[in-house]
Amino acid sequence: MNIENQIVSNPVARALKIVGDRWTILILRDAFLGRHRFSEFREYSKIARGTLTNRLEFLIEHEVLHKVPYSQSPPRFEYKLTPRGLALYPWALMVWEWETHWVNHSDSNMPSMLMHNVDEPHTLKPICVCRHCHEEVKYKDVGRIQDQNVEDVPVKNVVDSISAQRRSRGNTVSDSDYRLGHIIEIIGDRWSTLIVASVFLGLSRYDDFHQQLGIATNILADRLKLMVDLGVFTRNIYQEAPPRYEYKLTEKGESLYGLTLALRQWVLDCFTPIVRPYKLIHNACGNDLDIDVICAECLQKPQTEKVHFST
Repeated sequence: MNIENQIVSNPVARALKIVGDRWTILILRDAFLGRHRFSEFREYSKIARGTLTNRLEFLIEHEVLHKVPYSQSPPRFEYKLTPRGLALYPWALMVWEWETHWVNHSDSNMPSMLMHNVDEPHTLKPICVCRHCHEEVKYKDVGRIQDQNVEDVPVKNVVDSISAQRRSRGNTVSDSDYRLGHIIEIIGDRWSTLIVASVFLGLSRYDDFHQQLGIATNILADRLKLMVDLGVFTRNIYQEAPPRYEYKLTEKGESLYGLTLALRQWVLDCFTPIVRPYKLIHNACGNDLDIDVICAECLQKPQTEKVHFST
């Protein structure tokens, strides 16, 4: 199977064109935390004014946010989540769970856990389950097959196909709200996102990344090193002379799959269907994969008004 086509035809690529940007992720974080005003986005994320205006307009255009006036003179607006935006909540929970599980934020204001106020309040651990058999779904539980009735369309530039905004690595300003700063290094950078996606689809060697993805060698080497440094990949030699390495997902890397599935489901549930030459199958039940994010303890779908943070 062509890796480029698998990436581009996946619903996740469609989602990443909307939310797969460092600043957009921070705006959505703030919106789910109850911050809705331009000044609040500026205060907590330290986004440049022009960049913030651009991202807010983009999210409004894609019906993730909408403007609600709160002052007439001078005119002032709040930016509230639409139903489509609120439907990102399962993904937001999986992102938060990943960050709190894998990153030590003892020196920041990152909440240590999510609390679920259903019946008896309890710790919320969001997990992905199959909508058909209700079993938990992890990376190795999913198969990929090609629909022989759908023709592959050649891809000119796989990077442009997953990125509407210019995305690159960059440090968040030190006095901004740094919550989700670690995960943003992965899903807020177009090159890192593309490389992780290709490893999920079976690529592992430097030459294969370069040939199939068309990433410049200096960028590819930098992002592979970053993924190893972050503990997402392992780096193992498979040839001594000249030395050649392959990159495999660690447990930490594989755990990114849950939030990837949640983002995929957002597109399947909230956008007009498009033809997909490749589909995912849940190996346990054999059905086309659709997932829900539920609380592992009470098995209910978390609702925004029933979840709060605990330090």
